Amino acid sequence: WWNIIKKLPRKTAIFVNDTATFCVELDSDCQDVRWLKNKEEVKPSDRISITRSGKQHTMTIRECKVEDAGEIAFLADESRTSTQFTVTTPKKPPTQAPADPVVKNKTETSVTLAWSPPRMDRPIPIDGYIVERKKLTGFTWVRCHESHVPVPELTVSHLPEEADYQFRVSAVNAYGQSPFLEFPGSLHLEPILAVRTPLTAAEVAPGGDALFTVDLTKVCSGTWYLNGKVLQESETHIIQRTQTTHTLIIKNVTKKDDGAEVRFVANDIDTSTKMRVKGIYCSSLSFLLPVKGWLLGPDDGNWGWGLSLVCGKHLELCHPLALAGAAVRFTNKTKDVEKVSARLREEAKLQAELSDAEATVKWMKDGKELKKFTLEDKGKVHKLVASAVTKEDEGTYTCKIGDDTLTFDLKVSVSVSLSESLELVCEVSAAGGAVVWRKGQSEVESKGKSRRLVVSEVEKKDAGEYTCEAAGQKLTFRIIVTGVRLFILIPESSLTSEKNKLNSGFQDLLTDEIWYLFAH
Repeated sequence: WWNIIKKLPRKTAIFVNDTATFCVELDSDCQDVRWLKNKEEVKPSDRISITRSGKQHTMTIRECKVEDAGEIAFLADESRTSTQFTVTTPKKPPTQAPADPVVKNKTETSVTLAWSPPRMDRPIPIDGYIVERKKLTGFTWVRCHESHVPVPELTVSHLPEEADYQFRVSAVNAYGQSPFLEFPGSLHLEPILAVRTPLTAAEVAPGGDALFTVDLTKVCSGTWYLNGKVLQESETHIIQRTQTTHTLIIKNVTKKDDGAEVRFVANDIDTSTKMRVKGIYCSSLSFLLPVKGWLLGPDDGNWGWGLSLVCGKHLELCHPLALAGAAVRFTNKTKDVEKVSARLREEAKLQAELSDAEATVKWMKDGKELKKFTLEDKGKVHKLVASAVTKEDEGTYTCKIGDDTLTFDLKVSVSVSLSESLELVCEVSAAGGAVVWRKGQSEVESKGKSRRLVVSEVEKKDAGEYTCEAAGQKLTFRIIVTGVRLFILIPESSLTSEKNKLNSGFQDLLTDEIWYLFAH
């Protein structure tokens, strides 16, 4: 190393997509010089340039990638200097929203949206995108997909109802989410024809009426079948349609209807179920009769039921058949109320497990039957799935089977990172209604009687429960604040004194951890 005046540092670290420059100066000129990476000679390329100006030698790597990391060495005859080169990813979310929104294609039931990645001074990795929609007349944004969209394009279809929709997109990575970019205007879309609520097995006693219902995503005519034969409106078969809901009532069911297949067909829709008949059945039994009078049962142990004729006479009897087994119950019911927590716009699942795989359940919220969420039934397990929960989805849910119920209490919380902005909105029906915001039991100051509470730079102390009170009612928000890490580079030689100064200067920063990187 005696011929090298300016050596490489022991360590060199930069971010992904940045430019790295390595510079060495010699004491005396030398013709045999080489640059090495992990002991292999480096050659110039479209990203790597090697230059020489007098006794100064320089290697530049543009748009650095993680795989560029390693030991970088410079050799001049017998002289050598090296540095440990690392390429890291910035640990922060995208700072800018995506750009250039465009509608690439649109049909009656779908739309293809496209956009460009965020434009940032320092490139930050993007793991994917989140696309949300809301009705033009609504207030709630709903995610259009389950997992992150990997590319800057998405086709949205299978919407729940016909409406004018608005769309927006945001970029995400492991450290957070960028601001949203809204697509201009609104788009009128219709749902694809599909089954929203499928047919379920009907259990009915002989002489009763069997009710079958199927709910579609859009208005469409359909045909009912019983054991493969088309049904027409009659006194025994009542066929009705209300908007997207189709109903079949089979009146005066008999024993022979047990196991009959009921089927509904509409365009590409084909759904079917079985009818189950239960109750009191009659069978013909004959047993011994005395010469004088009728004997309605045996009077000693030598008599028994059986088929027997005396003088050609027999007696017709009715007896009950016990078709049903033990009462169906919930097997995962451990307490009165199951508490379920979910973060805003994330998935929530409520699960009920039954003792009978053939039983059907009814889901209800606040005493009313549910239709808006996805129902997943597999054997004895029944799930209610909300793909992107909102504050309106909070409440008490019950799963009902017979006289037994399983109760869930769903709470929706809001997650926000340190230093981000937080905005809570409280919708009030009265235009001039007074609004009071509280955090815990303490009143929070807001400008006038605002329906919005804004925290411009969130701190850890801002986590907790907020309530908006108006006209004797209140809306509750649960806020979760996530932390960050602070990285500080200080010379190893001044470790003790500089570390003490830094601890004193940064003690008020809201960081989960402070990491010290020592330079040699």
